[in-house]
Amino acid sequence: MAEERVELQCSGCGKKFRLRRPPEEIPEELLLCPDCGGRLIFPGKGGGGQEESRIPLEDYLLTGPVALLYWDLPVPEEVLEEFLGREGFAVRRFASREELRHWLRIFMPQVLVYGTEKPELVAECEDFLQNDLPPDEYRRIFRIWVTSRYRTLEPREVFFSGMHLVCHPGDLERFEKVYEKARTYWDNLYGPYYRVLEEVNP
Repeated sequence: MAEERVELQCSGCGKKFRLRRPPEEIPEELLLCPDCGGRLIFPGKGGGGQEESRIPLEDYLLTGPVALLYWDLPVPEEVLEEFLGREGFAVRRFASREELRHWLRIFMPQVLVYGTEKPELVAECEDFLQNDLPPDEYRRIFRIWVTSRYRTLEPREVFFSGMHLVCHPGDLERFEKVYEKARTYWDNLYGPYYRVLEEVNP
């Protein structure tokens, strides 16, 4: 599916922001530049529904890395969420495939976490991602599944899960080390490919 980006520009300082969503789905409202307070101007008019109008302005203007989190496990997610925050990620939550789809119209997450024992939900979201995103963008999302179905960092089970990282809920207390080990492996594996891709398509 072709990706459409909307560019907003501050009428005061001239700084530009880009949103990954169709122009007609951006609610018509006064958008202010987070740097100077000037008005942000974008092409076309709004008309988003009630769901869009409830989104805080800062979510439209996120410029740093974002992690999307689904969580319905009985164990608390604070260790994982606090770690992602220390790593510089803005953490946003979703509760369904439709909410995931909604977030993807605003930004492209760098990390996606499924904290669930429901393989059907994970499969539904993954099917949507694979069909909605270009292959290179899908691969760039570091996908994590926290579940008791698999053993933490077990290569064979990571392969069967289709994720970059699987973590047993019992290992959340050492999630930082688990994440760093998995992230280093995948960065070394895909790093050369992405560098070439950026040189070909700067």
